[in-house]
Amino acid sequence: MRKFWLLPIKLSMLLVLTTATGNAAALPEDPLNSVMWENMAQRFFPGEVVIDQRVVVLSPHEAEDQMQVPVTVDATQLENVVEIVALADLNPIPHILTVKPLQAQAFVGFRVKLEQSTPIRVGVLTSDGVWHVNGVIVNAAGGGCSAPASAHGTSNWYKTLGQARGLARRDGTDAARLSLRMRHPMDTGLAPGIPVFYMNKLLVKSADGVDLADVELFEPISENPTLTLKPLVSNEAEDLLVYARDTEGNEFEFALEVPAMADN
Repeated sequence: MRKFWLLPIKLSMLLVLTTATGNAAALPEDPLNSVMWENMAQRFFPGEVVIDQRVVVLSPHEAEDQMQVPVTVDATQLENVVEIVALADLNPIPHILTVKPLQAQAFVGFRVKLEQSTPIRVGVLTSDGVWHVNGVIVNAAGGGCSAPASAHGTSNWYKTLGQARGLARRDGTDAARLSLRMRHPMDTGLAPGIPVFYMNKLLVKSADGVDLADVELFEPISENPTLTLKPLVSNEAEDLLVYARDTEGNEFEFALEVPAMADN
C-alpha cells in the first residue's frame, strides 16, 4: 500500500514544480517589483509577455483622491492591437477594464478606485499573440474600493442613474476624441451593507451600426465612470452612438456628434 500511494504523490509534486518553474522562467523581470507579478501575468496575460515602453501609462505618483485616480493608456505606437487590459495589482479586485479597439486607436483614459498603494499595470495584446506590458506605481492612502459611493448619501440617487455628459471632437484627420461621463455608483460589494452594482459594458458604434470600441468595466472603475476613447471616423460630420449596461440589466444609450474635418 505504501508504494501505491507514494508514487502518484511524487509525480504530482514534480508536475507542479515543473509547471511553476516553467511559467516563472518565461516571464520577464518585473520593473515594478510587484509581489503579484507572476500571479497577474498567469491570470490575465496568457502566452508570450514582453515589457514594452511603447505602452505608455500615465497616472499621478501620489493619489490625491483614492476614489478617483486618473489613468491614461496610450499604445498607439503598437500596430494591430487586439485588446487592452488594465489591472491594479494590490486591489482586492485587480481587474479594472478591458478594451477592444475594434475600429479605434489603442488609447483609453479612465478613473479608478485604489484600496492601497499599488502598481497599475497594463497589458496590450497584439494580433501575433504577444502581450506588451508596462505600468506605473501609484501611492494611495487607501480604502477606495471598500468605501461606499457618495451617491448613497442621498435617498434618490437612482433617479439620475445613467445620465450622461459627453463631448466628441476631432483628433487628427482620422479619429475623434470621445470623452464621456455617466452617473452610476459603481458599487464594488466591499462596502458594508451595499451589494455589488456597477456598469459592466460600454459599446461605441458608428451611426450605421459598426462596432468601433468595446469596453468591459469592472468594480474598481470610479463612481460616475469617466472614459476617453478615440474611435476612427471619416472627414464628414457624423454621430457616434454609445450603449451601456450595468449588472442589474439597466441599459442606457445616447449619441454624440463629431464635427466635420475643418478645411485648411
